[in-house]
Amino acid sequence: MSKIDDDTPAWLRPARAEFARLRPDAGQEAALLARLAEQQRGLRARRRAAEMRATAEAHEPRWLRRLAWGSGALGAMAAVLLSTMLLLDPPGTQTARAAPAGSGFIPLVPEGQLRQALAAGQGAAVWLQPTELARERLALLGLPFDAARADETVHAELMLDPGGRVLAVRILN
Repeated sequence: MSKIDDDTPAWLRPARAEFARLRPDAGQEAALLARLAEQQRGLRARRRAAEMRATAEAHEPRWLRRLAWGSGALGAMAAVLLSTMLLLDPPGTQTARAAPAGSGFIPLVPEGQLRQALAAGQGAAVWLQPTELARERLALLGLPFDAARADETVHAELMLDPGGRVLAVRILN
């Protein structure tokens, strides 16, 4: 036994002997070394290919990348706006439901406020005020509008609450 074997503790000597017995021969070591060298060559080749792709991407014009991101953001924003608009009630649906049947009034406030004003007692009655409206205002109410006659006026009645807020409008001609 050598000096190293003498320094090995007694409890470790069986493991050391087993390790010495299992030690691979020169052929096995050469095969393992060849496999490791092949793996290293493969890793280097993949790194070179990745560097070449990165270099090619770096030479791609920046404006093209910015255009792609910008158009994507614009498309996402348009989708969000369209979804929001679809979730909201179209202007005509609330007015048709809130108008008293057969009155001809087009509500300009939410349905609940109009019904509350109409249901109020004598102390808070609504007022009717005759007026003249510019024809271009018809477009804001969702009514047909003739641009050739935009400068003409239309006879209408406004329904006002006691505070002077316009609740609804009725076109008379």
